[in-house]
Amino acid sequence: MNVLSAAARALAVILAIVSAFVSVPLTAPLLLIFGGFAAIKNNSEKNSRNFLITIVLLLGAGTLKVLPYVGTYLATIFTSLGVAFVGASIVAIVITLAYRIKRDWVK
Repeated sequence: MNVLSAAARALAVILAIVSAFVSVPLTAPLLLIFGGFAAIKNNSEKNSRNFLITIVLLLGAGTLKVLPYVGTYLATIFTSLGVAFVGASIVAIVITLAYRIKRDWVK
């Protein structure tokens, strides 16, 4: 499973970079899926960091547009990474919820 998570993470980064230069159909759903697979084996500490990274990327990536020449490309790359981290965050929330439900009902 660790190999799958690592591969999904690498694919998300590559797709985020490519999306700044080439229009790729289904970019957002692919980023969500890759991000979700990358987060499957995370522990709670990594999930907490991912939540913070998600917020920073989604709120701050657009500010990179002010950089001359490369700003729009960087903004697209980091916004795309933010989408992948949203997928990771959603998977982390679902897994945590499942553990809590299991803990509540199985003793």
